[in-house]
Amino acid sequence: MANTYVVLGYGRSGRESEKYLLSLGHDVIVYDDGQNKRPSITWQDVVGLVQSPGISCVHPIHLAAKAANVPVLTDINLLQKRSPNIKYIGITGTNGKSTSTALIGHILKEAGLKVAVGGNIGVPALSLDELDYDGWYVLELSSYQLELSTDIDLDIAVWVNISADHLDRHGSIENYVDAKKRIFNRTKLVCISLDDAYSRQVSDQLLIPAKTIATEFKNCPADIWIDAGGMLHAEGTVFNCNDLEILKGQHNWQNTALAFAACNHILNNPEDVWQYIESFPGLAHRQQMVAKVSQVEFVNDSKATNADACEKALKTYMGQNIFWILGGVAKTDGIDDLKPYFLHIKKAYLIGEAEDRFADTLNGQIVFEKCATLDVAVFNAYRDARLEGSAVVLLSPACASFDQFRDYEHRGEEFIQLVAKVSQ
Repeated sequence: MANTYVVLGYGRSGRESEKYLLSLGHDVIVYDDGQNKRPSITWQDVVGLVQSPGISCVHPIHLAAKAANVPVLTDINLLQKRSPNIKYIGITGTNGKSTSTALIGHILKEAGLKVAVGGNIGVPALSLDELDYDGWYVLELSSYQLELSTDIDLDIAVWVNISADHLDRHGSIENYVDAKKRIFNRTKLVCISLDDAYSRQVSDQLLIPAKTIATEFKNCPADIWIDAGGMLHAEGTVFNCNDLEILKGQHNWQNTALAFAACNHILNNPEDVWQYIESFPGLAHRQQMVAKVSQVEFVNDSKATNADACEKALKTYMGQNIFWILGGVAKTDGIDDLKPYFLHIKKAYLIGEAEDRFADTLNGQIVFEKCATLDVAVFNAYRDARLEGSAVVLLSPACASFDQFRDYEHRGEEFIQLVAKVSQ
């Protein structure tokens, strides 16, 4: 009888998947592209292929599994096999997934529920503690995970927003949206933003119960909305988003409204939900206030790996003297969409692979300098910013990090260490 699983990719999720499958008595064949030799696989003996989300669907082992009619799974599927009777919330979208995921987890924990938070937020699903039947798994789900996973059973699916991203993997934004829409295949309730055209179109197609949210209300009917003054209208009550010290800016208000919708559905106590939102400590690398040195604020927004995410930070600090550090591995759309914000930038500091490309975009519009590396950018930005009296040194790269760093977290951690040196 077939008893073998193939684990494709041996990062954190791959190692946890192997450990779990071995604990069940399965034979496990592991393959990672870092190995010298591809394993010999007898596909008729294979129960399933557990594939790391970062590995694409054109990988030879993926194609061989599909040809042999072997199911392709992710660690999310294995988690649901391990813990089938727990309640699940899944969060997807382009920007704000991690903040929304962490915020939902925070609210439910503050309410006294048993909660574990993981998935694409950086915690492998199978490393999460096993919960009792009344617990909640709160999982960030990327387009890669959803594209690969067989149907995921969710009690609540949260859809944050859509903008162009990962087109090198999906080929088109339509394919990207289709991958994201797999979050709805088996869910009982949807909480969905209506703030962009793609999301409104997806909402119109839903055949399952949904709570809709909209920010900067523009005659768009929604169950929960935030008006132009920052007031959140929900369940017959009104809350002031301007009072939130951590969740600043309209993009964070969108995360707030979605988390409110999901958590109040569970807790049915709007005042308590808002109290828990107010106590949210925030996430590292998402507009994280690192330090203030001589009236210069240092903000770590390393998670802004595309122009749309970077726009959120520029909009938040608009009106202040912004000294902007950007660059890395550019996405296909570059930073052209950020041109309306260029007049609000005091000076830009370019790093990484995108340095020359971004210099062409900024030429004649913003004062900038090529710094090549993050350390030079941080010290030069501080040198200039402190002459302004009050200023913000903002790391919001609008790029992936893989040219010079392991990931965006590594980039953000390096920024924090460099700021510490500046403040000495």
